Amino acid sequence: MAAGHSSRVTGQVKVRMANTPEQMAAVAARLEEHLENHPDLQEALHRALLIALHKRGIVGIDTIQDRAAALAGSVSEPNIDDPNQADRDRWSDNERRLVEQLTREYIGEHFTLEDLDRLVTLTVKRREIHALEMVANQGATSFAELAEKVRSFCELPLGEARLPPEEVIGTRVALIRHLISDQLEFIGLAKNYLTIRDFDDITRHIVGNEETIGRVGGKAGGMILGHRILASSDCCREDDMPVAIPESYFLRSDVVEDFLHLNHLDEYQSQKYKPVDALRREYPLIKGVFRNGDFPIKIVRQLRDIVQEMGNHPIIVRSSSLLEDRIGVGFYGKYDSIFLPNQGTPEQRLRALLGGIAEVYASCLAPDPIIYRRQHNLIDYVEEMGVLIQKVIGFHLGDYFLPAFAGVAFSRNEYRWSPRIKKEDGLMRIVMGLGTRAVDRAGSEYPRMVALGEPTLRTEAKAIEVVRNAQHTLDVINLKKNRFMQVKLEELLKGGVPFPMLDRLVSIYRDDELYAPTGTLIDPEEDKLCITFDKLLSTTTLADQVRRMLQRLEDAYGAPVDMEFASDGKKFYVLQCRTQSQSSETGPVQVPDNVPEKDVLFDACKYVRTGLLEGLEYVVYVDPGRYDALPSREERVAVARCVGHINHKLDEKTYILMGPGRWGSSDLRLGVPVRYADINNCALMIEVAYQKGSLVPEVSFGTHFFQDLVESDIHYLPLYPDEAGCRFNEAFFNQSSNVLRNLVPEDEEYESLVRVIHVPSAADGRKVYVAMDGDEEAALGYLK
Repeated sequence: MAAGHSSRVTGQVKVRMANTPEQMAAVAARLEEHLENHPDLQEALHRALLIALHKRGIVGIDTIQDRAAALAGSVSEPNIDDPNQADRDRWSDNERRLVEQLTREYIGEHFTLEDLDRLVTLTVKRREIHALEMVANQGATSFAELAEKVRSFCELPLGEARLPPEEVIGTRVALIRHLISDQLEFIGLAKNYLTIRDFDDITRHIVGNEETIGRVGGKAGGMILGHRILASSDCCREDDMPVAIPESYFLRSDVVEDFLHLNHLDEYQSQKYKPVDALRREYPLIKGVFRNGDFPIKIVRQLRDIVQEMGNHPIIVRSSSLLEDRIGVGFYGKYDSIFLPNQGTPEQRLRALLGGIAEVYASCLAPDPIIYRRQHNLIDYVEEMGVLIQKVIGFHLGDYFLPAFAGVAFSRNEYRWSPRIKKEDGLMRIVMGLGTRAVDRAGSEYPRMVALGEPTLRTEAKAIEVVRNAQHTLDVINLKKNRFMQVKLEELLKGGVPFPMLDRLVSIYRDDELYAPTGTLIDPEEDKLCITFDKLLSTTTLADQVRRMLQRLEDAYGAPVDMEFASDGKKFYVLQCRTQSQSSETGPVQVPDNVPEKDVLFDACKYVRTGLLEGLEYVVYVDPGRYDALPSREERVAVARCVGHINHKLDEKTYILMGPGRWGSSDLRLGVPVRYADINNCALMIEVAYQKGSLVPEVSFGTHFFQDLVESDIHYLPLYPDEAGCRFNEAFFNQSSNVLRNLVPEDEEYESLVRVIHVPSAADGRKVYVAMDGDEEAALGYLK
């Protein structure tokens, strides 16, 4: 045998001796030291040592028990065959003492010091994890107690001795349920990625009463989980941007209850059951009442500390409700997020922060989220609003603060403008400045749409089209004026302060052509610049990095995902991660070619997604010319309200909504400013674009508004009546009988502008059919 190893017979047991006498003495001494340092763990340590001996095949538990019984003079035969008797007798106190003594002997003979230390470390961790799980599973536990247990576990040395996943997964589940979400689908995913040390970081950034407990909400949970999934994989490479999340604080969901009680606002809990008109009428008042409400003193103190910690860095107050970003329901843009420039004295900044939080709370009672909840059978769920307080990603540029670029990306591309584009490669909407322009329908400009598998492939064919459609205005924070605002690119660059990576974000427009800057130095005063992102997409790994990240997230979620992001030019920050809304699956659709000309209502050949609608009874048509001629904001808003009234009178998915420009645009000059609650019952939304008008559709895939359409199974179609080959039966829409006053008599004054056509009455009993073939980019609406 090798030196230091021998064998000896003790009683009836042959044992391999692994250690020399000196090593045995060292192990024995170390074991005594551990037992003295952990007097409360002596029984647990002896049990762990005994189990380790058995698992390693050094000596079985039954063998040690037999030896202990023999030494104690109480030998008994084990029961082998009779299932109605216990296998063995319980140890006596004397036998227990002898088992512990024998266990130490075997440990001394066969364990190294490293083996022993690792086993003791695991036993200590096991005790802490069990204590944490016990607290986490108690329904009446306090946040202070839970956070202390998390901290106690995380203060143990990380080392190489780690508990197996099956021993900690129950604790992870309990922590997720207590601190993030109670949705089983989310828990089932998150338990595989969020570690207990992640919760230590979360609890250190939580704002809330220490005696109670609440959750950080869906938006915060999705961001944290998305980042952890990406951090645990190798989807990012050395030449990619490092991936991070913003510095964040979490106002727990239970704080809103304290806010309501303190300000005697509990009566508003029943707001969700009121009619839509009452919701719309009362919401402005609710916002004002909430904005000026008081917060508990303990919460104000914690928020004051955050204001001091963040200094004058701009912040954003984001909704993070318990319903938001759940797997299966997105709540796209339903609740408010408030940008705060965060300038002025600490007390001024604190007051602005409190006002922002209160407005986010109030947004729970807005018409849109309540209608959305009703439609998804979530209205009776007790909604609690968590709030995410984050540093805005970006840099200072003179008086302005903004990121280099931001946007939203989808793992599945529902909008493909070329056969080269694959649905599974995903799509990105990217803008310069704050990402609000990527997810909202605002202004007369477009984000850059990037097919992630073919990032340089554009929707436009000519340079002049690119310039006309490109983003020219950026959303920024003006630090001097202390407000969120829009600024033209040329104005932003006037001060001469270098804009990071500007050469990768813009092209130079000269002689009717676009040129990528040859170097990093650009003269904004001499060169006509156009935001194209051409160099960013052609010379960096960004598009491929985003594609890989989305694929990794989709693999983890088991479903398509979308992700909001921002970058300061140095890091790629994940702001939000959730499952992507998907339209219902439709098989191949063939557009009929034998429809009589007199029965054709319209056809389309741009931006068509596959779908088939049959037997629609109503068309709601807003006359483009008359709407464009409206002189005031109030009149255009009134048209949107009229559309909302019609929407709630008509049965779900029985009508087509047609109108000029961009439905849902925040710029009233570009389209009817409807909200989700005004259009949720329509089956098809059509945007009509006449060349002679100023109202032009935006292919809006990826905006919050568009995701609402997808999630609600509302089809979308833009029409271009003035283009060659496009048919539009304008006479049918303008001359058919208008039943508006019969449906909503309170809105009869809009009869000349809003037309409600009952198709069977106007077309001899026929109804509307719409066939849309996304592969052939063709659609036809006709009477049948």
